[in-house]
Amino acid sequence: MLKKSKFSLLVIAFAMFVGIFVSCSGPKSASIFGEWQSPYGDGYSISETTVVYDDGGWGLGYTGAIEEITNDYIFYSLENKTKFNAICYKNLTEISCELSGAYKDADAGGKTYCNSLEDAKKEFTVENGYYGRFGEYVRK
Repeated sequence: MLKKSKFSLLVIAFAMFVGIFVSCSGPKSASIFGEWQSPYGDGYSISETTVVYDDGGWGLGYTGAIEEITNDYIFYSLENKTKFNAICYKNLTEISCELSGAYKDADAGGKTYCNSLEDAKKEFTVENGYYGRFGEYVRK
């Protein structure tokens, strides 16, 4: 009888351990929201409603209203929703990620913005030749 009790306790302890391990070891998705800084002095501040790009003093910074966020892209609008653009991100962790603004040379058919969110979602993709270079950013 004592052996059955020890065995039962062992089985229960094992089940509890497995339950705890499985519930804590699942993938945890990192959040793109927050402040991101590159070693070159530029950075992004991304909230649920706004993206701010600080170019480090070169005069090319902007503030956009976030329209949609996917697993790879942040689509935002400028100038009262008359211009739409995107940022691509990859290799997102809790402390770092790679970010790139949509850029493709004009000679290759690149656009600086689209007139609608739907057009921006079709145009500003890696497959269309945008995002040739990514910057490395760390969370502030």
